[in-house]
Amino acid sequence: MKLPSAESVSDDAIVPLMDTGSGVRLRRTTVHLMIVAGLGAVATTAWLGVVLFTVGHGYDVSDEGFYLLMYRWWDVGAPNLTGIQYVYGPIFDLLGHNIAALRVFRLLTVLATHAAFGWAFMGWLRTRRPTAPATRWWEIAGTMVLAACGGMIYCWLPLTAGYNDVSILGALLAAAIVLRIIADVERGATIRAWVPAALGPLAVAMLLAKWSSSALTLAVVGVVGIVAVRRRSWREVGRLAAWAAGGALLTVVLMQVFVAPLTSVVSGLVAANKNMANASHAPRALLEVYIDYSVAALKAAVKAHAVLLIAAVFATLARGRFWHLVARVLVVVGLALSLRRILADGDLAGGTVNLTRFPIAVIGLLLVPALIGITAVIRDRSTVSGAAPDIGSSLTRPGGRSWAVLAMLVLLPVTQAAGTSNALHWMAINALAAWAAVVIAVLTGIEAAPPEARWLAGAATVGLVVVTACVAINGVLVNPYRTAGRSYTTAAVAGVPALASLRLHPQAASAYADLHERLLPWIEPHSRAVMAFDNMPGLVLMLDGRSVGTAWYGATDPVAASIWAECQQPEPWWGDRAPILLFNRPVSDVEVAILRGCGYDFATDYRLLAPAEQMHGLEVYVPADG
Repeated sequence: MKLPSAESVSDDAIVPLMDTGSGVRLRRTTVHLMIVAGLGAVATTAWLGVVLFTVGHGYDVSDEGFYLLMYRWWDVGAPNLTGIQYVYGPIFDLLGHNIAALRVFRLLTVLATHAAFGWAFMGWLRTRRPTAPATRWWEIAGTMVLAACGGMIYCWLPLTAGYNDVSILGALLAAAIVLRIIADVERGATIRAWVPAALGPLAVAMLLAKWSSSALTLAVVGVVGIVAVRRRSWREVGRLAAWAAGGALLTVVLMQVFVAPLTSVVSGLVAANKNMANASHAPRALLEVYIDYSVAALKAAVKAHAVLLIAAVFATLARGRFWHLVARVLVVVGLALSLRRILADGDLAGGTVNLTRFPIAVIGLLLVPALIGITAVIRDRSTVSGAAPDIGSSLTRPGGRSWAVLAMLVLLPVTQAAGTSNALHWMAINALAAWAAVVIAVLTGIEAAPPEARWLAGAATVGLVVVTACVAINGVLVNPYRTAGRSYTTAAVAGVPALASLRLHPQAASAYADLHERLLPWIEPHSRAVMAFDNMPGLVLMLDGRSVGTAWYGATDPVAASIWAECQQPEPWWGDRAPILLFNRPVSDVEVAILRGCGYDFATDYRLLAPAEQMHGLEVYVPADG
């Protein structure tokens, strides 16, 4: 049967094409889809259950403490590198500053976002796959696979949602909106106003949280949306752009009235980012880090899974009974060697301690369907004349708009990852669902490829789901971000309201409770000014204090300007209650100069509360007159 061009497939044309087979074949396909959906559901339930099991355990005083401290004082705190506090701060207030509850809220947003993205993607993909089965299990199966891949956001990031969450989830939601619009265009349906309007508030939240990467993400999404919608008319492009701009404008107005003056928010973010750009986040330095680490990771993945990658190409090109048999042997051997390598290298364990391992397995599994798809397109095009054949796999005939969508999905994990000093692939795999969507597009679009290639693409997809579940479970249960695992965090922190919802390692719980009790005369009433050097904003939160200037005092980050800006106010918010000082190292001339700029003489205005051995390794200084 001659398949129609994918460009001509409409929603009305889908059902007849799918009904040409027998009812038995459709039922068999439905059963297969149900099995795939079940696999995705089991994997999702596994990591979801473990996340729920651990939400009340562990606490990181560095990055997680930074987020939580900003959320606690979101409406009165000094400007920070990010405006994420205006997104999660009000929610933290509504939850009664319950850290465990905020982690549950994060989990719900992860599930909802990946479900929405999965459904939108499968809806769009149906318009590009004429032979897609006439059953909703097609959408359900794909959505469950992508939801399962959503667990990768728990592979190593802090337990509490931060700006990376908004960057990742925002990118997927923006893609879902554009996919819904493109699907409506393909079907000839009316694009409802709320769809592009929803892009407005999403864009505002993303730009507040992580403007550097979000600007790139929104640019990519916007270009793809324009390419797709202009098929109707430029007037339609203008209409949708107006609705998106209207949604953004309404969000800005609501924020101005109910949250914070946008002028002060933006000016503070600009000032903080200028300071950081001159330090560890200089664009040129970041680019060098991204390139070096990405090339090294790609080489490691190719070396670790070389046989499997060769098998992917060979299986797609195989012709004739003998070569098909050889391809099957090569596929089996490649899978066995890759599985052995994954197990031997510990690629199923998550957490920061394993960041040089498990991303290699993910990259290797992604390269398999990528090579199969590329080889299948070359193979199909080499068998017919002309640039747009009417036979072969659906992947061979996607058209310009479909290529734009696939390019968008490939780029989004990369764009959302930009802007931090971490290796690019460490951040990109957190948005694995976008790349997994491309894998599904390949798997469903290589109908004319040899069965060995299709089986291998399916095995790679299953591998991604399994690896994601294992890494996510290990990443929160055994190796959570900068805190002890679930089995070690068994003790409540007595007398510390800020940590009442958590259980910590007994030693840490005892230390925090003792520190809180010793400082109780100085921190009551709450919101005492506290300076924590270095990387300890979580201790400020634990003491129910407020940071002077930025919430993050990094060892190499420029913080003096932010502190001095608050000190130079005619009436500093801390009044005559001089800040408490916390150090996890000896005091340096830098801090002495910072205090002098605030009007304090460290030698005469402060005294050591107790020797560091009695303060759990911290040097704690309190006002000498206190």
